[in-house]
Amino acid sequence: MNSIRGKFEKFVFIMAALFLLLSASDASAQAGHLILVKMVDKPNAQFAFEPAAIVAQHGDTVRFVQASSAPHNVHFDKLPKGAKLGDAAIGPYIIEAGKTYDLIIDSRFADGAYPFVCDPHQSVGMRGTLTVGPPTK
Repeated sequence: MNSIRGKFEKFVFIMAALFLLLSASDASAQAGHLILVKMVDKPNAQFAFEPAAIVAQHGDTVRFVQASSAPHNVHFDKLPKGAKLGDAAIGPYIIEAGKTYDLIIDSRFADGAYPFVCDPHQSVGMRGTLTVGPPTK
């Protein structure tokens, strides 16, 4: 009788371990990528997003990093059909060096191109484009 119980307990343990392993791999597959975009100083009182062209899929996080001497924000000024960014259309001003603003590419983002600017530095060319699309195979 103890032999059957021992085998059953071992089976339950193996099944639980297998379930946890599969759950962990599913979670990591859904987590997405981290995409870094620096907000930087350029010569002649210019500013830029680096890189200025970003490609992301749903589940990715775009992290804007303050690496400049001036305050910056991120403002998506044109949205593709079906996009519903709400408050995320205009991000906060980031002032201190090293501070970040994370934007999760979730269901608010329809596939398409999202031009963005820094409001106070749009006139000196601080602009970029986020392209959201399905994962490439």
